[in-house]
Amino acid sequence: MKRMLVGAVAALLMIVGSGAAYAENGNGVDLGVKMWVNWWTHDDPQFGSITSDMTALLGPEIKVRLSNRAFVEASYLFSLSDYTFSSGVVYNDDRQDANVAIGYMIVPEFGVRAGYKNSENQTRETGIRDTVYGPFIGMVVIAPMYYNAAFYSKFDYLFTRFKQTGGFQEDSPGWIVEFGFNVNFTRSSYGTFGYKYETNRGSNSGVEDSFSGLIFGATFAL
Repeated sequence: MKRMLVGAVAALLMIVGSGAAYAENGNGVDLGVKMWVNWWTHDDPQFGSITSDMTALLGPEIKVRLSNRAFVEASYLFSLSDYTFSSGVVYNDDRQDANVAIGYMIVPEFGVRAGYKNSENQTRETGIRDTVYGPFIGMVVIAPMYYNAAFYSKFDYLFTRFKQTGGFQEDSPGWIVEFGFNVNFTRSSYGTFGYKYETNRGSNSGVEDSFSGLIFGATFAL
């Protein structure tokens, strides 16, 4: 029921507005939906490494262009199904991921950004909730390839912490890399196809969580 409500909110946000194509300049709003089809690898120095079944994160994203160069962006993704781990005992985890950032394109092909991320997952069998949260800084590169297409890449460094139900906390920095292609469908819409890898590692425990997979998106003009 909770996921149905969250899905309804995401759909409502999509209906309320639509976003601008990546080639648009000046003030405006880009509103779209993103899907990340990925696997989760949990690597514990004491117990080894396990990888989940594939799942998908889905949700809305918005980008407000304050000028030809400055922008603010935010996204909220939630898992459509659980990450399922089968290693003697079966565990099922959901995930919710929220990000907000402000950025500036120094030149049309290169920009910088800084923001905050909050990622939560809960194991259904135990009720234990893990949260990775904190600021990040990053950069974005855009390379036009054709009149209606461009290659893009993003890199973010995470100054994040990890906390778990019960009080355990530690620094857990990491990084995210994403690259792919934006292709205009019309003057007011474009699609995204790419690959994303995200990882963070506990500074004390040495536990590393990594997520990787294909990313898809559709964005429309207000």
